[in-house]
Amino acid sequence: MDSSHWFNLARIGEFAAWFMGTMLYLGMGITLGYHRLLTHRSLKVPRFVMYFWVAGGYLALMGAPISWVAVHRLHHQKSDQDGDPHSPRDGFEHALYKWMFTMHDRQPPEEVRKQVTDLIDDPVLKIFGIDHSAKQAQLCLWVNILVRVGILLLFGPVAFVANLLASITVFWSPQFVNTFCHLQNHGYRNFEVRDDSRNVPWVGLLAMGEGWHNNHHAMPRSARHGVRWFEFDITWCTIWLMEKLGIATEVVRPSMQPTSAVSVARAAAVKARDDGAELVNKAREEGAELVKAAENAISNAAAKAIPTPSEANAP
Repeated sequence: MDSSHWFNLARIGEFAAWFMGTMLYLGMGITLGYHRLLTHRSLKVPRFVMYFWVAGGYLALMGAPISWVAVHRLHHQKSDQDGDPHSPRDGFEHALYKWMFTMHDRQPPEEVRKQVTDLIDDPVLKIFGIDHSAKQAQLCLWVNILVRVGILLLFGPVAFVANLLASITVFWSPQFVNTFCHLQNHGYRNFEVRDDSRNVPWVGLLAMGEGWHNNHHAMPRSARHGVRWFEFDITWCTIWLMEKLGIATEVVRPSMQPTSAVSVARAAAVKARDDGAELVNKAREEGAELVKAAENAISNAAAKAIPTPSEANAP
């Protein structure tokens, strides 16, 4: 079998162009389309521009845009607490991929609707599903397969392989945000927030700026996630360019400046102290209740063991 059509060093430029083009479009379909535009309303664009970016996220196998938004909004509401769809506190594998298979039960259709009242009536978005059912996941899979077959037929094997490899890479990038950017032994923090969110540089670059995750959790509506000079955020660069061209309006910018590492550490220590004090107080309350219950049990047992005068004088 001749494999030169699939792997040909003479066509490395074509491969690179397809790979990088796919990475950028699909990656920003997630970060700009699904995340900053639909979920957080960090900017406004014409409807056709919104659909253009959201289509990139759909071709990255992110599933129905409406249900994706519902999951992410729930994540922010319950971040690293009970109810968070994909916190590493529930296990690394759970945060990486297992959470996807339980969302239909964890967030039923009526809960999805509560999260996305602003999107539920969109005539295009609702075509792709408004829940976490297998049906909408299968539709997404088939659309992606058909698009890749079309690329193979129209542009050839090199374009197909480059597109496929880039698509796989992009698919895993938000899963890496869910996991590595919520592990306390990774990255760093610019802001002290109530969850475990971290800024992880390699995820920041791979996920088109989404890896500056602590910044994002500190300012969820900000269209810019990288706030320090070295926190490169290509999605923000794209939004900035669209704003300059008059395509994007009402762009939300960061509302806070990052604090020093010492300040973050001090705030974390204060938070740990307060959390510890809360746990001690809770333990004391529970201990007092246990002591009281034990005293009552002893009193009841003693009362039953000691006969009353009438019982003692009975023949």
